[in-house]
Amino acid sequence: MRKWYAFAAVSGLAAVTLVGGQFVVGAGNSVQSAFVPIVPCRLLDTRPAPETVGARSTPLSIDFTYTQTVWGTNGNCFIPSSAVAVSMNVTAVGGTRPSYLTLFPSDAESRPLASNLNWVPGSAPTPNKVDVKLSADGNLNLYNLDGTVDIVGDVVGYYEPFSGSGGPSVTEGTPGPQGPTGATGSTGPIGPQGSSGPTGASGADGADGPAGPAGPAGPAGPAGAAGATGPAGTTGTNGTNGAAGTNGTNGKTVLSGTVNPVVGVGVAGDFYLNTTTNTIWGPKTATWPASGV
Repeated sequence: MRKWYAFAAVSGLAAVTLVGGQFVVGAGNSVQSAFVPIVPCRLLDTRPAPETVGARSTPLSIDFTYTQTVWGTNGNCFIPSSAVAVSMNVTAVGGTRPSYLTLFPSDAESRPLASNLNWVPGSAPTPNKVDVKLSADGNLNLYNLDGTVDIVGDVVGYYEPFSGSGGPSVTEGTPGPQGPTGATGSTGPIGPQGSSGPTGASGADGADGPAGPAGPAGPAGPAGAAGATGPAGTTGTNGTNGAAGTNGTNGKTVLSGTVNPVVGVGVAGDFYLNTTTNTIWGPKTATWPASGV
């Protein structure tokens, strides 16, 4: 493989441009290295199939660190174990909350307070060029602060130790002052509405309202069956005597008794008074009339 050398000290801070490459002097345990460009290859894509590349097919969740193996064959890439860092184009897709992504060696003592990529919900896929040092065993970490997000990572080259003669030695410069804090970004769009909570308990019954006006009378129902005849009432008191009538012709004998007359009582022309019912029979012929008056 033909190699184009960009002399670099991984994690370096100061740089001197040379003919044919770039020599970078770093701070701390920096190692001079050479950049090896390759045909771009996709190291990982966490989106679900058929987009998935690599071992992970789910988004990075909130406050989550994912460790990606780089050395060897991973995804669509082959990176040799001589690589000490990789140069990547990293894209955030479908972030659900304002957040950022940090890439760093998996054996770092702590996660650096830095962001390589920033996004807000509803934004288009957000890419950025990232050079990141690898751990001693060839891994790197990807950290997501908030919400969930899919990550696509394409490798465009890697760095390996360079032992040849480099450019002239230089003295590390003094770090410049910290720049001013940037302006606060605009507020992201409102997130989707959460699911409905459980139904609350029923309230107490309210007081009864006032009675409504009476409705119109319904039609009369059919007449009921006649009731049984009640017992006979007590006999009323006798009324006052009426005025005396004119004298009649001489009659026959008026018999009386407490019961109705029978055939053997009286003779033809007689009358009979039932003193119990005040009923008169007569005149008798061969027999008494069938009923009195």
